Amino acid sequence: MKNLLIVLSLLSTSFFALSAHHEEGETATKVHENNFAYLSSYTMPAGSNADRIADSLKKDVDSLEKGGYNACGLLRHQFGGDRAFYSYCFFDSWEQFAEINDSDDPAARATRQLYGDHSDNLVAVSEKNLTKMTPYVLMATYTFGPYLTDNEKRANAKVLFGAYDTAFGGCNMMEHFWGPEQAWYFVCGYDSYADFAGKVKHVSDIHENELADMKLDVLEHSDDLMIRVK
Repeated sequence: MKNLLIVLSLLSTSFFALSAHHEEGETATKVHENNFAYLSSYTMPAGSNADRIADSLKKDVDSLEKGGYNACGLLRHQFGGDRAFYSYCFFDSWEQFAEINDSDDPAARATRQLYGDHSDNLVAVSEKNLTKMTPYVLMATYTFGPYLTDNEKRANAKVLFGAYDTAFGGCNMMEHFWGPEQAWYFVCGYDSYADFAGKVKHVSDIHENELADMKLDVLEHSDDLMIRVK
């Protein structure tokens, strides 16, 4: 997806239901901070076998998790931008990231490539309110006018994020750290499209009543609706 990043070699999160919290039913004793995420996107070439690509990427995601990332997941496009898969992995610190990638056998580097275009983003997880895994995930991506300072962009992103966070009952917000675009990503979960419909009404009401007349200097915006593969 063009303005995304994503895949999120990406939210145990719902995309990210991850955050500093345990997943429901998790028995591990260590609580990870999940301050950062490694997001990746993998497009599906014309004529390719999507199931075969999914099987290959699931193996990649498993190897990333075994290689030292805290929690990883895989999502697949349903509605929105590119027909693609999106992966994500969380990590606590850059020291942890260095330990993983300075190893003799860095995670998931040798797999045969079945996908088309690929991009990576390393992001900071600034809000962690999505605390359960959901079968469906919304990722909203925002960029802001280049004439704004970074702190002005952050402030505007927080205003927009508040609408999603309220309507969806808890979302994660991620901010560009390294990668192809300076963007903010809001990741929210929903259990079904009936659930999604109710949340869409809520966020639409907030937009019309609170945000529609605000000058937030949005440069580009995209939404991606995804289904969880892993």
